[in-house]
Amino acid sequence: MNALLICPGPRPAVALLAENNPLATAPLLGKCLVEYWVEYLVGRSVTDILIRAADRPEQIAAVVGDGSRWGVHIVVESESQESSPAQAAAIYCAHWKDRPEFIVQLDHLPGRPGHRLFDSYAAWFNELYGWIPRAQTEDRIGQCEIEPGVWVGLRARISDSARFLPPCWLGDHVAINRDAVIGPGAIIEPGAIVGEGAHVTQSIIGAATFVGAQTKIENSIASRHTLINWSTNSSLRVPDACWLSSLRGPLCAQRPALGRGAMKIESDGNRLHISQIGELSAVNSTPFMDAIRETLTTAASLIEVDLTSTHFMDSCGLATLCSLHRITSALGIRLRLLHPRPPIQQLLKLTQLYEFFDIDGSAEPPPANGNIPGHRVSPQCPA
Repeated sequence: MNALLICPGPRPAVALLAENNPLATAPLLGKCLVEYWVEYLVGRSVTDILIRAADRPEQIAAVVGDGSRWGVHIVVESESQESSPAQAAAIYCAHWKDRPEFIVQLDHLPGRPGHRLFDSYAAWFNELYGWIPRAQTEDRIGQCEIEPGVWVGLRARISDSARFLPPCWLGDHVAINRDAVIGPGAIIEPGAIVGEGAHVTQSIIGAATFVGAQTKIENSIASRHTLINWSTNSSLRVPDACWLSSLRGPLCAQRPALGRGAMKIESDGNRLHISQIGELSAVNSTPFMDAIRETLTTAASLIEVDLTSTHFMDSCGLATLCSLHRITSALGIRLRLLHPRPPIQQLLKLTQLYEFFDIDGSAEPPPANGNIPGHRVSPQCPA
């Protein structure tokens, strides 16, 4: 029996999933979409498979090879753009004379024809979430259910103090450090590391991705240094490797090129207003604090830090705000952050600092920390 697989081309709705690999080979609970389909077809006595791919066919060929590991014959062909099933079938018949028994457009998982993966990031997450029980196939050597609804792969390293809230799925060679909270609805792809005290809820951590200590990943798809909130369809390039990074590349800050203009400080005696802060990072944190100390008077009762124009903030910038918070608290001065842009809001949430600060004028405050039943974390300001 013969089969024809048509790999997905570009899908604007989930473009970030295809940054490092074609969608047909995107990580999906330890395997990829094309592997699941090859296994499905082998189980139905298919012996020859033609795969047509418009997006990086060489990467797909590297995954499937010639099919010998499944006992089938596989050929990967390149095409200029993704074909429809009818177009691909016509090309197939021109080469092989007969029509294949199976013609599959790879936009869904086997047995899920009405559930397309690439309509949105939410669709991707929901399909992977629903696939968790089906991922426990016989060829998953070493995969086991360590407690009801919690599946763990081969050679995983898990701290005794880590906490699991089912359902959750952990791939091979993952590391979960002490006091981490995994779940509910967490998928940790192979080779990922979750740091001490981190939380992963209703989220996917990509293969070989590092999640830093005390970082909170919620309703998101985290891969390398990219964080996608599937519930709001927003994304963030996380600026510091200490929060989120790839374990396959150099650890470096994802810092955009910015023109650093002079910030503006206005004082009317009891109120200090700081604005025009293009970035708050290791580059300008010391001058930022020095300028505030020079302007601060004993009569001041309020300091406002306007983040409207702040496009970049790293761990040093956050630590500076925390230091300013400690100083103002000791002096009995109120500190208020104004109008943080969505990426800055996401950073504050990622580091569990959103509720620590007095924030005014946010476009859409992140949801409360109520998604983990019976568990709430009081945000702690880093030292």
